[in-house]
Amino acid sequence: MTEALERLGVDPRSPTRRYVRERMRKLGVDISHFEREGTRWTKEVLAEAVAASTNMCEVLRRLGVEIVGGQHTHISRRVKAYGIDTSHFRRPSRRGKTRGRRTPEVLLVEQTGPRTRRIPHERIAWAMTESGVPQHCVLCGNQAVWLGQPLPLEIDHIDGDWRNNRIENLRFLCPNCHSTTDSYRGRAKGRTR
Repeated sequence: MTEALERLGVDPRSPTRRYVRERMRKLGVDISHFEREGTRWTKEVLAEAVAASTNMCEVLRRLGVEIVGGQHTHISRRVKAYGIDTSHFRRPSRRGKTRGRRTPEVLLVEQTGPRTRRIPHERIAWAMTESGVPQHCVLCGNQAVWLGQPLPLEIDHIDGDWRNNRIENLRFLCPNCHSTTDSYRGRAKGRTR
């Protein structure tokens, strides 16, 4: 298309390009033999980059492509469309570090500092269970079942401070019992730091 536009004396980068292409289509001019312009990611080029890489970001680096969402999505789709094997890919670790699962001893501590983040309920519950805390409501004894259906137990911070994840400050409560505590949903905020 660029060559045709140059022969017509038209700047190939101008908006006229789209107009000329549309007019050619409407007039029935066959342009199927025109080579597709821009970088073409053939199956061979992609297969070579994929074989030498361990994740999609590495594939993009090998191709000299900027690692941004649109490029990542486009190349990933091309690889999938060509059916190129990526079973050898590993999930990239954060900042090049492999991070194992955190132990209960690491999770069940009092967090201090201005940038403390709340640890998700699932992780605290896992750490409590791993530490031997039985999964039942400590106030009413409910075994995490209500009317034959599973009942998700809530984690109560006894002192009301969500940063204090020490095992002696945590307990499992059913939603009913938890709603009656002084520390439920931030009621004890005045007592925390």
